[in-house]
Amino acid sequence: MRPLQYHAGQLEVQAEANSRALADRMAGWVGPAGEFAERADLLLFAFADAERLRFVAVSGPPPLAHVAGGSAIRVDAAAAPAFADGPAGGLAINLAEARRVRLNGTFALDGEGGLLAIEEAFTLCRKYLVRSVSLGTETQVGPRATAALAADSPWLRDVLARAETSFLASVAPDGAPDVAHRGGPPGFLEFDPATGRLGWAEFIGDGVFKSAGNVRATGRVALLVPDLETGDAAVLSGVGAYVNERRLRESRRDPLEQHRQAFPVQGRIECAIDRIERLTGLLHRREGAREVVSVNSASAVHEQAPQ
Repeated sequence: MRPLQYHAGQLEVQAEANSRALADRMAGWVGPAGEFAERADLLLFAFADAERLRFVAVSGPPPLAHVAGGSAIRVDAAAAPAFADGPAGGLAINLAEARRVRLNGTFALDGEGGLLAIEEAFTLCRKYLVRSVSLGTETQVGPRATAALAADSPWLRDVLARAETSFLASVAPDGAPDVAHRGGPPGFLEFDPATGRLGWAEFIGDGVFKSAGNVRATGRVALLVPDLETGDAAVLSGVGAYVNERRLRESRRDPLEQHRQAFPVQGRIECAIDRIERLTGLLHRREGAREVVSVNSASAVHEQAPQ
C-alpha cells in the first residue's frame, strides 16, 4: 500500500500549522488496520456523485467485514446492494473500544458481495470518542429511507444540541471521498437555521489534516450526525471552508501531544448548508457504555494512542 499522497490543500494547511515534517513522517503509518476493521461494529462509507455525498452504514456485531488479500476488505453480500462501484471513503469504528481506522479506495460489487480495494488505510488515535454500545444483534444496512428535512426541524435542533459524535465526509481534488469522526462536548456543533450556517471547532489532531486539507481544496462537505437513541441520522451538506487558528513557531514533532486543555482548538470549519436530510434506520440504536473512559488531549499520550 502506497504512503499517503498529500495534495495542495493538505500541504497548505500543514504549512500553516507547521506540521509538514511530521506529516511526511506519518505518511507511511498504517497500524493494525485489518484488526481494527474486523472488530468494528459500525462501517460508514461515503460515495460522491454529481449532486451530493451519500452515506451507507453497516452496523451490528463484528465482524462486519473481512480482510481479503491484505489490501482489501470484503463486505457481506446482504450489504452489497446499498453500495456502488467506484471511489469510496470508509471508516470502520468501534466506539465502545475507542478504535477506528480509515479505509479509502475503490468499491466493486461482485457475486459474493462487495470488495473495497484499499488505497489508503491508517488507524487513528482514541481522542474525542464518546463511548457507546450497539444494541443490535444482527447486521443492519442503512439507511432504510432518506427524506428532505427543514432547517428549523425540532428533531434536528435536538439532535445537534445533544450530539457528541458526528462524521465528516469530504472530497479530495481527484474526487476521492473520505470519512472522518468528529466528536466533542454537547453543543460543539453550531447551526443557525435562519442563515444555514454550520460550524464547529477543529480540535488538535495528528497534524496530517486529511479532512481539513480536503475542505480547503474542494469545499465539498457533508456532516452526518447520528441520533443514537433512534438509529436515524441527520446529514447537512454544502460548501465548507477551513481556517487554521493555531500556528507554531517551531515545527511540530509528535502526532500525539498532552495538553492542559481537554479540547484545544486547532482551527475551525464553517459551512454554507444547502441540503438537509434525515436518514431513517441508518444504524442500530446505541447506548452509553457502562465504563466510560473519555480520552482527549489532556489524557496521557499512551492513553491517546491506538490500542
